[in-house]
Amino acid sequence: MKFLLSRGARDFEATVEPAGDGFRVTLDGAPHHIEGTVGPTLRVRVDARPVEASARREGDVLTVDLGGRAYAFRLRDTRAPRVARRPADERAHRGALHAPMPGLVVEVLVQPGETVEAGRPVLVVEAMKMQNALPAPISGRVRSVAVGSGTVVESGALLLTIEPEA
Repeated sequence: MKFLLSRGARDFEATVEPAGDGFRVTLDGAPHHIEGTVGPTLRVRVDARPVEASARREGDVLTVDLGGRAYAFRLRDTRAPRVARRPADERAHRGALHAPMPGLVVEVLVQPGETVEAGRPVLVVEAMKMQNALPAPISGRVRSVAVGSGTVVESGALLLTIEPEA
């Protein structure tokens, strides 16, 4: 099984495969052999070294408690395209609305030049036979609409941009 994990600005690729009496885990190309008991507390040997930790998953966040420290990782879909990280000047890009998942644009509810309030539905995207109204990320004026009704979009695709209020 393949996983993508993100922690801060760093991404990790991990694969987990059964191997004899344990698992072969490859993390960023480095293989490790893991054996032991998995439950509320993990008592395992990683490459023959004993390790005791706990792990919990809440939504798409995996938190590993190890040695008195908590390490939180965001689990990402391996099939989703990688969206470029935002530059330091967040204000320049915070009005961009991207597709949260692959789907079909059913309806565009705004036009370029129109003023919108944050949270107002601006697009309807159908994914997995459900229609999702996507809200404006910020208040402002719609600068551009990159899609139209009937457009098939991939996860992370730019849908529209809103210029923040002055």
